[in-house]
Amino acid sequence: MKPTIVAAVSGGPDSVYLLRILSSEKRARIVVGHVNYRTRGADSEKDQKMVEKLGKSYGYETVIYVVSGGGEKGNPGRAEGDRGDFPAGFEKGAREIRYRFLKDLSGKVGAERIALAHTADDQVETVLMRLFEGAGIGGLKGIPRAGDDGIVRPILDVWKEDILHYLKKRKIPYRIDRSNSDTRFERNWARHVLLPILEKRYGKSVRKRIFTLGERFREIDDYLAAEAGRWIRRNVKPPPETPPRLGAVPRDRGERSGRNAARAPAFPRKTFSALPSVLRVKILQRICFDRLGFAPNERLLAAMDRSAAGGSSSARVHAGGKWILENRYGEARFVPGETGRDRNLAEAPPGKKSSGGRPPSRGRPSPSPIALDSPGVYPLPPDRNGRAGTLVWKVGGKSTASRAKRIAEKGDAGMFDADALRLPLTVRPLRAGDRIRPFGGGTGGNGHAAGKKVKEILIDRKVPRDDRWGRSVLCDADGEILWIPGVLRSDRAPVTPETRRTAFLRIRPAK
Repeated sequence: MKPTIVAAVSGGPDSVYLLRILSSEKRARIVVGHVNYRTRGADSEKDQKMVEKLGKSYGYETVIYVVSGGGEKGNPGRAEGDRGDFPAGFEKGAREIRYRFLKDLSGKVGAERIALAHTADDQVETVLMRLFEGAGIGGLKGIPRAGDDGIVRPILDVWKEDILHYLKKRKIPYRIDRSNSDTRFERNWARHVLLPILEKRYGKSVRKRIFTLGERFREIDDYLAAEAGRWIRRNVKPPPETPPRLGAVPRDRGERSGRNAARAPAFPRKTFSALPSVLRVKILQRICFDRLGFAPNERLLAAMDRSAAGGSSSARVHAGGKWILENRYGEARFVPGETGRDRNLAEAPPGKKSSGGRPPSRGRPSPSPIALDSPGVYPLPPDRNGRAGTLVWKVGGKSTASRAKRIAEKGDAGMFDADALRLPLTVRPLRAGDRIRPFGGGTGGNGHAAGKKVKEILIDRKVPRDDRWGRSVLCDADGEILWIPGVLRSDRAPVTPETRRTAFLRIRPAK
């Protein structure tokens, strides 16, 4: 059984030539599709009749779509007179209608491909227009010969003058769309104004040189795509699951973004930055296309590349498609946009404004401190990020300083000299200006501890910016920080050879 091809035929010389070529091959069933936009009065009706007559002469099924007036979605607008008084945005609206009709028709007739009549001249005009629009390599390769959407362009290598010569020699009729000379349209301006200027200056061969340039860009883009694919397979992985600070509490928004986060890619910044910039951009483009489902423009790709390759350790870029590309020190990762917006509220410490100009605590109240008078199990309230858990406080016998150190290194527990602790203990959120005396630190000349800013410690420990503020800390009765779970403990109440009782504290994440 022969495959089916939908041929888009306007009645102009290019599409008439396309139909002639397809019919000569006799290897497929052809269905002719034509759109009557009704924008050029009687000329639009003559185009339609021409296509109907042409399809009948070949014995092909011909389907005509006549654009209705008024409220149709994507209607490019109606024009009066033979030349047409085309409204703003006509080209885009007409293209959307044409492609939608052809795809619908393809589905109804079971076509494998849709054939369009783009020529070598169209390719030259496209390369020039994209050049002036600031397109990258992917855009400068011009119109693809075939796409994943089933669209093919069998005469993309054929020049207009050769088509006209072919039709004239065989006396094959075709229609001339007089609106194609209207230089208000960008393509027509490139065709009738820009290219003649270039030909006058550089000779008629300039068209072929531009066409060849597009082919070279196509080869470069294919090569970069292959290299980007290999690099992505080796280096781009889903980000590791971040363990909760005090136990994760499911939230509606978190659950929604979690489905996206499962496929959020991450990659090493050092390896990425060592690549040529043109390959880095292609890698970012392929990640966005293939894994995240959106198509960033050249400006956005350049911004993401600058951030991932040379941005600060906590830089972030709104990448589009509700995704954010953020740096986590040695790693760059995409995170869902909903999560990113929440994190903006936690970037700055309480009382200060975030980069978005809003107080970080807006929308979620700061959790209240909890007093711990004696050993036991204490439920902890959710912090600003909605995370909660349980604090377990036990008292045991003698232990060693080395064991206390090993416990502290795990991050989720701490061991102290129970008799040296000043009670009651307090669990509260981390605050702007907080300081801690790290274990092993010295004292100032006045006898008070020369504490270090917690913010500096978190930065040194490479704690991501969005995980810093709102973190719970354990303090003694003097308000001194004893322990920042998951980060470090202070030098207060250390376990020594003289310790007779030990206080063991552990954070249990919520299930």
